[in-house]
Amino acid sequence: MKLSFIYPTVNTKTVRGDIMNKRWGKTHKDKRNWKKYNEELVVRGEFLLDLDWVNNWDKEVKEMNTGKRGTPYQFPNSLIELQAVWHQLIDYRGIEGITRKLVELGKLRNYNDYSTINRRVNKIDINFELPKQKNISVSCDGSGMKMTNSGEYKQSKYGKKRRKFLKVIISADPITKKLLKCEVSINGESTSEPKIAKTHLNELISEGMKVNKFWGDGSFDVKELFNFLEQYKIKSAIKIRNNASLNAKGSLRRAREVKNYKNKGYKQWAKKKKYGQRWTGTEGIFSAVKRKFGEGVRSRKKENMFKEVKRKFWVYENMKNYGRK
Repeated sequence: MKLSFIYPTVNTKTVRGDIMNKRWGKTHKDKRNWKKYNEELVVRGEFLLDLDWVNNWDKEVKEMNTGKRGTPYQFPNSLIELQAVWHQLIDYRGIEGITRKLVELGKLRNYNDYSTINRRVNKIDINFELPKQKNISVSCDGSGMKMTNSGEYKQSKYGKKRRKFLKVIISADPITKKLLKCEVSINGESTSEPKIAKTHLNELISEGMKVNKFWGDGSFDVKELFNFLEQYKIKSAIKIRNNASLNAKGSLRRAREVKNYKNKGYKQWAKKKKYGQRWTGTEGIFSAVKRKFGEGVRSRKKENMFKEVKRKFWVYENMKNYGRK
């Protein structure tokens, strides 16, 4: 006898809403303008072939060679920066092929070989454009990137020793979702996340930024960082460790935060501090970069690995700004 089953249909949005309602007391309301956001995503693709700068090729090269000693530049920085974008998707030899074809089609003046592309791309000075609006908020967090593009089959199959991974620590504004600072190192050989966060905050303040609030997970629950935030009157939403002591022990600011956290409990504290907002400034960016450009690198030299990873975030930020403009 053949049995048949009828499976009830489930509205996943309703279920997800019920779960969120049970946990936080209210459902999430999606306020994003999806038509506008969809257009931004489409325009980001145009960034890969934006050749408006070509008309200034000669002028840019002339300015680059002013006062330069030795062999003069033949290719403008605008071309190298575009090739750095392409490198997120293809290797340097492939980039030489793309450039040759664009010359053949009359879109570029000349092409450079893959070794020149490699050398020039790795010399790009990567800086993240700071917002014109001086009042900002900052969320900081770290994530890992693989030191190779290869899979982990051999490691799991044959028990080969796992390689170290690259540690990326970013600071971003969770309100505007703008990336502000990025630091790359080898895991276990780097400065701690709280110290890098403090360095990023110091740099932002010295560059004229007014930091209103700082977000961080439990790894940022250290006295030195709380004292720094107190010095500059910066509000904070840093998750307190469960075993935290109420004693000041060198930080009155942390003692106040610990007392407030323990009195309210995590759920009420998180709502009051808007702790969940930190995800849009860090996890959202990590997720987007890894999804678009992968989490491995092609470079073999340690210094070039650092630069390649940092360029992933630089390219993503430039593409995002291009789509918005």
